[in-house]
Amino acid sequence: MTRARKAFWLLLCLVAGGPCAFLVLETAGIPYAAVAFVAVIWVARRRHILPETLLAFGLTYAAEIFRYAITDLLASLQSGDYVTAIFFAAHIVVAVAILGTGITLLARRRSAPVGQPASRDTDRR
Repeated sequence: MTRARKAFWLLLCLVAGGPCAFLVLETAGIPYAAVAFVAVIWVARRRHILPETLLAFGLTYAAEIFRYAITDLLASLQSGDYVTAIFFAAHIVVAVAILGTGITLLARRRSAPVGQPASRDTDRR
């Protein structure tokens, strides 16, 4: 994948993360966000840029989740609505997991043993 294509793909992932987070928080949009996320992962795995994709998608996804879910989590805990609190806590955990997985995969790729390629970036046409 060329640098321009990779940059464009990561930009698309940055743009897609925020709206997917909004859809997930609206509950009815969970299936749409899940389909978008699976499609992003599928393309990223085929192009060997999964860590970067998870980070790009996860940054805006986590920003939107944290922006709404933390305040709603605290409000629901204060009002004693524990089911809603679990709902928002689960969203926070998923956002952290997406970012954590991207960071972990990127760190593993960067610290490849001697004699093995450091990355799988290949120029496919």
